[in-house]
Amino acid sequence: MTDQTNSTAVRKEQTARRPPERLNFGKRLLRALPVVGLLLILTWIFGHSGVLHKLETTVSDAEMRLNRPPIDSAVAIVNIGDEDYRNLFESTSPLDPARLQRLIAEISKGEPSVIGVDIDTSSPRFATQLKLENWTPRIVWERELRKIPENVSGHESLETLPILGGRKDIDPARNSTGLPLLIDDAEDKVTRRYRRVIVTQDGILPSFPWAITEAYLQDKPADLAKLQESSDDLLIRYSGNREGSHRLRLSATKLEELSKNWPAASPILGKIVLLGGSYLGQDRHDTPIGQLPGLEVMANVIETELSGGGYKAPSRAVLFLLELFEAFVLILLFHILRLRWALACSLVLIPLMAILCSAFAYGDKHHFVQFALVLLGLLIFELYEHFRRTAIPRVYHDLTHSSYRAM
Repeated sequence: MTDQTNSTAVRKEQTARRPPERLNFGKRLLRALPVVGLLLILTWIFGHSGVLHKLETTVSDAEMRLNRPPIDSAVAIVNIGDEDYRNLFESTSPLDPARLQRLIAEISKGEPSVIGVDIDTSSPRFATQLKLENWTPRIVWERELRKIPENVSGHESLETLPILGGRKDIDPARNSTGLPLLIDDAEDKVTRRYRRVIVTQDGILPSFPWAITEAYLQDKPADLAKLQESSDDLLIRYSGNREGSHRLRLSATKLEELSKNWPAASPILGKIVLLGGSYLGQDRHDTPIGQLPGLEVMANVIETELSGGGYKAPSRAVLFLLELFEAFVLILLFHILRLRWALACSLVLIPLMAILCSAFAYGDKHHFVQFALVLLGLLIFELYEHFRRTAIPRVYHDLTHSSYRAM
C-alpha cells in the first residue's frame, strides 16, 4: 500500500513538473480577444478624455523643437514692426494704403516669385487710395473673416470681408486671395493645424498659405498635383528654430534701404515674400516652439506645404485595424516562441511596432503612445496567462504535496 501511495505521489510530482501543454493559436487568440477589446475601449476613453492628446502633444512638441530647419527656405519675411509702424505708417490703423502700395512696389523690384500680403485691406480707403500696378510677382491678398469662431469644427459657414475695400477691377491673373485661418487645439489653445480650403458663405475658399503655395507652384504642375485640396485639419511641421534663422527676415525699413540696389543684388529673387505686421503685439500665437507672430506661423505652414504637406488624422476604421494587427502580431509572437524569448522580442517590437503604426496612420511618430498602450496591456495579459498556467499549478502542487507528506 505504501509503495502504491509513493508511486502515485511520484507520478503527481512528475506531472506537476512537466511543462504545461501549450494552447493552440486559435484558443490563445480567442482568450486574448476580450482583453484586446477592453484595451481598445480604454484607449478610446483615454483619447476622448484628453489623456492621450496630452501625451501625444508633449512628444510632438518636443520633437518639433528638435527639428532641423531647411538649409535655405523659399520663404522670406518682411515684417512691419513697431518702429516701422511709427516711422513709415505714422502709427495709424488701418495702414496707409498709399504707403503700403510703395512698400509692395519696392518688394516687387526684387523680383520674388510671389508676394503674400498678410494685412487687412477691407477698409473702403483701399478701394481708392491703393493703386494696383502691373507688378511682376503674383500677389496673394489676405482676406479677413468677420468673426473667427473660438473652436473651428469645419462645419461653420464663415463670413468673409472684401479685399482692397471691395473694389471690382482686380485682375485674377495677377491677384488671388486666401483666408488666414489657423486652428488652435481646444485643449491647450496651441496652434498646430491648418486647412487648405475653408467653407464660407461665399463658397469654398483657399486658405492664405494654400493660395500662396498654389501661386508659387503654378509653373510646377507635377509638384502641385501631389498636394490635393482638402478641408481636413493638417498638422503644421514647425521648424525647430524659433527665430527662423533659415529664413530671410527683413524689417520694412531695412527693405527700403536694400531695394535701392535691386534687382542686381536681390536676396528675395524667386522667393515667396510674406509681408505683414507684428506691431502693437497683435496676431500672436502659442505654438509648440514658443509664441510666434501670425506671419511666422504662416511661413511655417508654407514650408510645410512645400516639403510635401501636413498630415491628417486617419479614419477610426484604419486605427482599429492597425491596433488589431499589432495585437495579432504580439499574440503570435508568444505562441511561436518560449516565454523568455517572446518577452525579450516583445520589449524590442512594442516600441518599434507602435512607431511604425503611428507613421503609417498619421505620417509621424508622435502618436506612438496610442498604439503602445494596447501592446503593453496585451503583454501584461500574456505574462499573467503564463503565470496562471505554470506558477499557480506548481504552488498548488507544492502545498498539497506538503500536506500529504505531513499526514
